[in-house]
Amino acid sequence: TTEALTPSCGPSCFNPWKDVVVPGHPDYYRFRRMREVNLPSHQRDLLFNFHGRHPGFGPSYYKDNVVRGKIIDTFTGVHGVSVGGFVEGYFEIMGASHFCLVPMGTSSWTNHLYESFFAGCIPVILSDSFGVPFQGDINWEDFSIKWPMADVDMGLYHYLLSMPREKLFRMKAAVDAHACWFDYHQTLEAGQNCSPYLGILQVLERRRFAVDRLPGHGGFWNA
Repeated sequence: TTEALTPSCGPSCFNPWKDVVVPGHPDYYRFRRMREVNLPSHQRDLLFNFHGRHPGFGPSYYKDNVVRGKIIDTFTGVHGVSVGGFVEGYFEIMGASHFCLVPMGTSSWTNHLYESFFAGCIPVILSDSFGVPFQGDINWEDFSIKWPMADVDMGLYHYLLSMPREKLFRMKAAVDAHACWFDYHQTLEAGQNCSPYLGILQVLERRRFAVDRLPGHGGFWNA
Protein backbone atom coordinates (compact mmCIF):
# COMPACT_ATOMS: atom_id res chain seq x y z
CA THR A 1 0.00 0.00 0.00
CA THR A 2 1.07 3.60 -0.50
CA GLU A 3 1.77 5.50 2.70
CA ALA A 4 0.79 9.14 2.77
CA LEU A 5 3.77 11.52 2.52
CA THR A 6 5.99 9.01 0.75
CA PRO A 7 8.52 11.31 -0.97
CA SER A 8 7.74 11.90 -4.65
CA CYS A 9 4.95 9.33 -4.52
CA GLY A 10 2.40 10.24 -7.16
CA PRO A 11 0.18 8.30 -9.57
CA SER A 12 3.17 6.23 -10.72
CA CYS A 13 4.02 5.06 -7.20
CA PHE A 14 1.81 1.98 -7.46
CA ASN A 15 2.23 -0.41 -10.37
CA PRO A 16 -0.42 -3.18 -10.40
CA TRP A 17 1.81 -5.39 -12.54
CA LYS A 18 4.47 -5.72 -9.87
CA ASP A 19 3.15 -4.25 -6.60
CA VAL A 20 0.88 -5.79 -3.96
CA VAL A 21 -1.73 -3.80 -2.02
CA VAL A 22 -1.40 -4.46 1.72
CA PRO A 23 -4.38 -3.22 3.77
CA GLY A 24 -3.86 -0.48 6.32
CA HIS A 25 -3.72 -1.26 10.03
CA PRO A 26 -6.01 0.57 12.49
CA ASP A 27 -4.48 0.36 15.96
CA TYR A 28 -6.18 -1.82 18.57
CA TYR A 29 -7.79 1.06 20.48
CA ARG A 30 -9.48 2.44 17.36
CA PHE A 31 -10.41 -1.05 16.20
CA ARG A 32 -12.04 -1.88 19.54
CA ARG A 33 -13.89 1.45 19.85
CA MET A 34 -15.29 1.25 16.33
CA ARG A 35 -16.50 -2.30 16.91
CA GLU A 36 -18.26 -1.17 20.09
CA VAL A 37 -20.33 1.50 18.30
CA ASN A 38 -21.14 -0.47 15.13
CA LEU A 39 -24.94 -0.10 15.13
CA PRO A 40 -27.37 -2.23 13.09
CA SER A 41 -28.74 -0.49 10.00
CA HIS A 42 -32.18 0.22 11.46
CA GLN A 43 -30.59 2.23 14.30
CA ARG A 44 -28.43 4.45 12.10
CA ASP A 45 -29.70 8.02 11.65
CA LEU A 46 -26.94 9.59 9.52
CA LEU A 47 -26.69 9.13 5.77
CA PHE A 48 -22.92 9.59 5.59
CA ASN A 49 -19.93 11.19 7.25
CA PHE A 50 -16.37 12.34 6.73
CA HIS A 51 -14.16 13.80 9.43
CA GLY A 52 -10.46 14.34 8.89
CA ARG A 53 -7.87 16.66 7.45
CA HIS A 54 -8.93 18.90 4.58
CA PRO A 55 -7.79 22.19 2.97
CA GLY A 56 -9.32 24.26 5.75
CA PHE A 57 -8.18 22.01 8.59
CA GLY A 58 -4.80 20.36 9.06
CA PRO A 59 -1.26 20.64 7.71
CA SER A 60 -0.45 22.77 4.67
CA TYR A 61 0.10 19.72 2.47
CA TYR A 62 -3.70 19.22 2.43
CA LYS A 63 -4.38 22.65 0.92
CA ASP A 64 -4.48 21.23 -2.61
CA ASN A 65 -6.66 18.23 -1.77
CA VAL A 66 -9.56 19.12 -4.05
CA VAL A 67 -11.88 16.21 -3.24
CA ARG A 68 -11.77 16.77 0.51
CA GLY A 69 -12.41 20.45 -0.05
CA LYS A 70 -15.43 19.62 -2.21
CA ILE A 71 -16.82 17.37 0.50
CA ILE A 72 -16.65 20.17 3.06
CA ASP A 73 -17.96 22.86 0.69
CA THR A 74 -20.82 20.74 -0.66
CA PHE A 75 -22.11 18.87 2.38
CA THR A 76 -21.55 21.14 5.37
CA GLY A 77 -24.97 21.77 6.92
CA VAL A 78 -26.79 19.24 4.73
CA HIS A 79 -29.46 17.28 6.62
CA GLY A 80 -28.41 13.83 7.78
CA VAL A 81 -24.73 14.41 7.01
CA SER A 82 -21.73 14.97 9.29
CA VAL A 83 -18.56 16.37 7.71
CA GLY A 84 -15.62 18.44 8.95
CA GLY A 85 -12.34 18.14 10.82
CA PHE A 86 -11.59 15.96 13.80
CA VAL A 87 -14.41 15.91 16.36
CA GLU A 88 -15.29 14.33 19.68
CA GLY A 89 -17.48 11.30 19.21
CA TYR A 90 -16.02 10.49 15.79
CA PHE A 91 -16.35 6.75 16.30
CA GLU A 92 -19.99 7.14 17.31
CA ILE A 93 -20.63 9.23 14.18
CA MET A 94 -19.17 6.48 12.00
CA GLY A 95 -21.19 3.83 13.81
CA ALA A 96 -24.40 5.83 13.27
CA SER A 97 -23.78 6.45 9.52
CA HIS A 98 -24.96 4.25 6.69
CA PHE A 99 -22.01 5.34 4.52
CA CYS A 100 -18.48 6.57 5.22
CA LEU A 101 -16.88 8.80 2.59
CA VAL A 102 -13.32 7.69 1.83
CA PRO A 103 -11.53 10.49 -0.05
CA MET A 104 -7.89 10.30 -1.09
CA GLY A 105 -5.31 11.67 1.34
CA THR A 106 -1.92 13.04 0.36
CA SER A 107 -1.72 10.03 -1.95
CA SER A 108 -4.44 7.82 -3.40
CA TRP A 109 -4.29 5.70 -0.23
CA THR A 110 -6.20 6.41 3.00
CA ASN A 111 -6.79 4.41 6.17
CA HIS A 112 -10.38 5.70 6.29
CA LEU A 113 -11.26 2.76 4.03
CA TYR A 114 -10.21 0.08 6.48
CA GLU A 115 -11.70 1.87 9.49
CA SER A 116 -15.12 1.86 7.82
CA PHE A 117 -15.30 -1.95 8.06
CA PHE A 118 -15.07 -1.97 11.85
CA ALA A 119 -17.63 0.82 12.23
CA GLY A 120 -19.91 -1.06 9.84
CA CYS A 121 -20.48 1.83 7.43
CA ILE A 122 -20.49 1.21 3.68
CA PRO A 123 -17.33 2.79 2.22
CA VAL A 124 -17.74 5.29 -0.63
CA ILE A 125 -14.29 5.47 -2.19
CA LEU A 126 -13.50 8.92 -3.60
CA SER A 127 -10.00 8.27 -4.90
CA ASP A 128 -9.80 7.45 -8.59
CA SER A 129 -6.39 5.73 -8.39
CA PHE A 130 -7.00 3.80 -5.18
CA GLY A 131 -6.00 0.16 -5.71
CA VAL A 132 -8.08 -1.94 -3.30
CA PRO A 133 -6.60 -5.14 -1.85
CA PHE A 134 -7.59 -8.77 -2.38
CA GLN A 135 -9.54 -8.21 -5.60
CA GLY A 136 -8.94 -11.83 -6.54
CA ASP A 137 -10.56 -13.05 -3.32
CA ILE A 138 -13.45 -10.69 -2.55
CA ASN A 139 -15.99 -8.80 -4.65
CA TRP A 140 -15.74 -5.13 -3.65
CA GLU A 141 -18.95 -4.26 -5.49
CA ASP A 142 -20.92 -6.23 -2.88
CA PHE A 143 -20.07 -3.87 -0.02
CA SER A 144 -18.60 -0.62 -1.34
CA ILE A 145 -19.05 2.16 -3.88
CA LYS A 146 -16.30 3.76 -5.94
CA TRP A 147 -17.45 7.19 -7.11
CA PRO A 148 -15.57 9.59 -9.46
CA MET A 149 -13.82 12.40 -7.59
CA ALA A 150 -14.98 14.88 -10.23
CA ASP A 151 -18.61 14.08 -9.39
CA VAL A 152 -18.56 14.87 -5.68
CA ASP A 153 -21.66 17.07 -5.55
CA MET A 154 -25.29 16.85 -4.46
CA GLY A 155 -25.77 14.11 -7.05
CA LEU A 156 -23.78 11.81 -4.75
CA TYR A 157 -26.01 12.78 -1.82
CA HIS A 158 -29.20 12.01 -3.74
CA TYR A 159 -27.77 8.75 -5.09
CA LEU A 160 -27.00 7.49 -1.59
CA LEU A 161 -30.28 8.81 -0.21
CA SER A 162 -32.28 6.95 -2.88
CA MET A 163 -30.65 3.56 -2.35
CA PRO A 164 -33.39 0.98 -1.68
CA ARG A 165 -33.60 -0.10 1.95
CA GLU A 166 -33.08 -3.77 1.08
CA LYS A 167 -29.87 -3.04 -0.82
CA LEU A 168 -28.62 -0.74 1.95
CA PHE A 169 -29.12 -3.43 4.60
CA ARG A 170 -27.57 -6.09 2.34
CA MET A 171 -24.44 -4.02 1.70
CA LYS A 172 -24.06 -3.22 5.40
CA ALA A 173 -24.27 -6.93 6.24
CA ALA A 174 -21.60 -7.60 3.61
CA VAL A 175 -19.34 -4.92 5.16
CA ASP A 176 -19.58 -6.69 8.51
CA ALA A 177 -19.02 -10.10 6.91
CA HIS A 178 -15.85 -8.91 5.15
CA ALA A 179 -14.32 -7.01 8.08
CA CYS A 180 -12.29 -10.12 8.95
CA TRP A 181 -10.20 -9.54 5.80
CA PHE A 182 -8.81 -6.38 7.46
CA ASP A 183 -8.65 -7.49 11.10
CA TYR A 184 -4.97 -7.75 12.04
CA HIS A 185 -5.90 -8.31 15.68
CA GLN A 186 -7.42 -11.75 15.19
CA THR A 187 -5.50 -14.99 15.66
CA LEU A 188 -5.13 -16.98 12.45
CA GLU A 189 -6.62 -20.42 13.01
CA ALA A 190 -6.15 -23.58 10.96
CA GLY A 191 -8.67 -23.71 8.13
CA GLN A 192 -9.58 -20.03 8.45
CA ASN A 193 -10.43 -18.47 5.10
CA CYS A 194 -10.81 -14.77 6.00
CA SER A 195 -7.80 -12.84 7.29
CA PRO A 196 -5.45 -10.09 6.05
CA TYR A 197 -2.53 -12.47 6.64
CA LEU A 198 -4.15 -15.14 4.50
CA GLY A 199 -5.07 -12.58 1.84
CA ILE A 200 -1.53 -11.25 1.62
CA LEU A 201 -0.08 -14.75 1.36
CA GLN A 202 -2.54 -15.70 -1.39
CA VAL A 203 -1.75 -12.57 -3.39
CA LEU A 204 2.00 -13.17 -3.07
CA GLU A 205 1.56 -16.81 -4.08
CA ARG A 206 -0.41 -15.86 -7.20
CA ARG A 207 2.16 -13.20 -8.04
CA ARG A 208 4.98 -15.74 -7.71
CA PHE A 209 3.29 -18.15 -10.13
CA ALA A 210 2.63 -15.29 -12.56
CA VAL A 211 6.31 -14.30 -12.50
CA ASP A 212 7.37 -17.93 -12.98
CA ARG A 213 5.32 -18.03 -16.20
CA LEU A 214 7.03 -14.99 -17.72
CA PRO A 215 9.14 -15.79 -20.83
CA GLY A 216 12.77 -16.41 -19.98
CA HIS A 217 12.18 -16.57 -16.24
CA GLY A 218 14.22 -19.48 -14.86
CA GLY A 219 13.39 -23.13 -15.37
CA PHE A 220 14.52 -25.59 -18.02
CA TRP A 221 12.96 -27.19 -21.07
CA ASN A 222 14.01 -29.82 -23.64
CA ALA A 223 16.68 -30.88 -21.12
